[in-house]
Amino acid sequence: MRKGTVWLRRPRRQVDLYQVWFRTRGCTFDRAGQCSMCNYGTGPEIDPDVIAAAVETTLARIPPGNLVYVSPSGSLLDEHEVPPRLRLRILRAVAARQPMAFTFETRPELCTPENIDNLLDLLPGTSVSCHLGVESWDEDVRRLCHLKPTKQAAYLTAVRMLRSRRVAPIANIALGGLGLSEHQAFVDAAASVRGTRAAGFSIQMLFPLSAKRGTLLDWAGCRGLWSPPSLWTLVAALSACAEERLAEDGTGDLDISWFNPDIGSIVRARPDGCPACRPMLIDTLRAFRLRPGPDALDAAVTWSGCSCRRRSEPDAPETSYRERLAEVLARWEAEGVPAAARAASAG
Repeated sequence: MRKGTVWLRRPRRQVDLYQVWFRTRGCTFDRAGQCSMCNYGTGPEIDPDVIAAAVETTLARIPPGNLVYVSPSGSLLDEHEVPPRLRLRILRAVAARQPMAFTFETRPELCTPENIDNLLDLLPGTSVSCHLGVESWDEDVRRLCHLKPTKQAAYLTAVRMLRSRRVAPIANIALGGLGLSEHQAFVDAAASVRGTRAAGFSIQMLFPLSAKRGTLLDWAGCRGLWSPPSLWTLVAALSACAEERLAEDGTGDLDISWFNPDIGSIVRARPDGCPACRPMLIDTLRAFRLRPGPDALDAAVTWSGCSCRRRSEPDAPETSYRERLAEVLARWEAEGVPAAARAASAG
């Protein structure tokens, strides 16, 4: 379990966030070859009663009246990963903590009225939000750079259904997909924020990508074919979009996550800056998460201590991401990756 402090939109104030993850047999979609950034496709077969007991014990430590996030390896609403009986026990344990708000992640394909209604029935009086992995609002970028073939229509349908039940849809937007240059990643992230806003998402959450062991991004990064985006590119995307939708208190609909993971056995490379600017950037981004408005970015906007911010500027000329992806595929095939693996990674 991890505890943090975040900005809550309903009501608009800072709250304690308790995040609980539990291990499963693995994400069904990642196991099928989707998602270039994740390594959650396989896991041990664990007795659901053992999982439920462990999650119940962890949740029992959370004080009542807080924001609670619960997630398996992949999707909470995937019955192949989280059997209905297991999900029921977990949601009942969440309800016992009387949280002011509950949030979880799933896929739009699994956002059915029945699944959502069952969840809401167990959490009466709790504000609920649902993360959906959009990655990019450009279907081509989502499919080719992130290996996620979900169509736009699926997200639009899920958003309409969630909003009709007063569940806040959260768009998880990736920054720095495979094949994208630093500037292309910035342009794609800013366009995706505007696209998901127009589609009806309540919160647009930007995730700068890291190289996790066992992922396609890590494989490409080890061969010089990809690197994590700069934290300056995240700041640039936030700056470009932060003022476009503000409440009366000066805060907006943007959020960020996973911008400062620890380097270790799981993460081998992360979004970063130089030794001069990195501490300032981390402090700035933490401040933005606690109060997500343009004023929180002032320290970065006025920074002149290094030239790192130029990384998000366009190259001249820019190579298309399709050309870069062709290089990745050529290297993949040259190393003799089995045909079955190639087919799976193609989504």
